[in-house]
Amino acid sequence: MVKALITGTTLRVVREVREDESGAALRFQQGDQGRLAFGDANYAAQLRLARRSQERQHPVGVTFGEGQTIAEVIRADNDVPSQLWEEEPGQVRVLFQGHDGVFRLRPEHPESARFRAELDEAIRQKAHVWFIAQQPDLALLDVRLVGRATAA
Repeated sequence: MVKALITGTTLRVVREVREDESGAALRFQQGDQGRLAFGDANYAAQLRLARRSQERQHPVGVTFGEGQTIAEVIRADNDVPSQLWEEEPGQVRVLFQGHDGVFRLRPEHPESARFRAELDEAIRQKAHVWFIAQQPDLALLDVRLVGRATAA
């Protein structure tokens, strides 16, 4: 399950929500789509997050399961990164202005170089980023500058 979270949870902005008796079909601005199953224990909460993403045009974290099945929808956070440093080779840590805790980049994540570039640029510009983090270790699963999150 951890492997799926590391490589499979990405920021998406919901463009359309269509509910039927078996669940909800979600279409994303990025062009892809997926399906929330009505029988999922977290269906109501995940549908609420999807609708809020559609209304506000803010991203959510989406994990796809088999095919177009959506395994999870999680809240995305928005903040300004204030500091980024490398403790040891590959051990990158991040502080945000409005969040407690030390977030980290996993060197094995296939997009860790892009995350670092986005964070470096945000620090230089003092710009907000959207991000999703795995609990409880605060490993960053996706990061995008605010203007790029809706365009990606």
